[in-house]
Amino acid sequence: MRWLHLLLCACALSACAAAPRTGAERAPAHDPASALAPREYRIRSADGVELYAKVAGHGPVCLFVHGGPGQGARSFEKMGGDALENGLTLVYLDQRGSGQSRDAMDYHLRRVVDDFEDVRKRLGVERWCVIAHSFGGILALDYARRYPERVSALVMSNISLDFLGDAQRRMQIAFVADTLADPALGVAADADHATVVAAHDRARAAMMRSGNGYRFLSDDKATVRAMSAIDDGYTRSIGYGTAVITQPAAWPEYYRDYAPETAEVRAPTLVISGDRDHAVGPEHYRTFRFPQQRVVRLDSGHLPYYENNAAFVAAIHAFLLPEPRR
Repeated sequence: MRWLHLLLCACALSACAAAPRTGAERAPAHDPASALAPREYRIRSADGVELYAKVAGHGPVCLFVHGGPGQGARSFEKMGGDALENGLTLVYLDQRGSGQSRDAMDYHLRRVVDDFEDVRKRLGVERWCVIAHSFGGILALDYARRYPERVSALVMSNISLDFLGDAQRRMQIAFVADTLADPALGVAADADHATVVAAHDRARAAMMRSGNGYRFLSDDKATVRAMSAIDDGYTRSIGYGTAVITQPAAWPEYYRDYAPETAEVRAPTLVISGDRDHAVGPEHYRTFRFPQQRVVRLDSGHLPYYENNAAFVAAIHAFLLPEPRR
């Protein structure tokens, strides 16, 4: 599983709130608190793939959409995501070819997102909030666009909507050049796509050789080690991540800029951005145009649910729940 952490590190993927674009301070009232019993589920998708989901907590139901691609939900849960369960019911779903879900033949975006609907129907949930992290933002956005009547609100935490796009590559190139104090690793502002890709490969390799690869995700090496220990601590599927990363031509829908499509999503949206996130970039959120958008910037890297857990949880609870948590 180590390749996945190297991929995340190499290319990935006190609170201060910016003014919301529309003035909305929190999401509207949700469906009544969930009666879902905490338990693990094995759910078969419409095309026959066995999916793993875990339900925990109490309150309005929220689907967690993990990143990677193909990481699984366990490290989010075990590294502080479970603090959200005091007031919310979390559905920790491992996407097909990820975590404890089975590998599949079809990893197209439309099919992966349709799995969310299969799970919702199986659990008997009318509507739910969707909480996405990193690469999961692409999936959550597609779900909200295609099934708007099923999404009560969105929480987009350090999401990427332009996976491995040139803007992300340029951000990482500049970060590496600054971190290693090596201007020669930089790239000209007018460089074409092929030049940017080559420069990014060089910068990434230099960062890994220097022992600083973890800094794409966090300034604290122990944080990345903790995530790796959890993700490597059980046998898990890696088919989704392997397919998307090694065969980009087969799954082209993952390699385009989805930020303009945020303007089509009407659900209230909380955007969380880490000021020290160099996986997707601390300024990537500025390209989003959700009509009902609130932005909270946190003092964290790519893993705010662990690096700044109290502020992360408080921001989500304040947005989703009618009364502040005590």
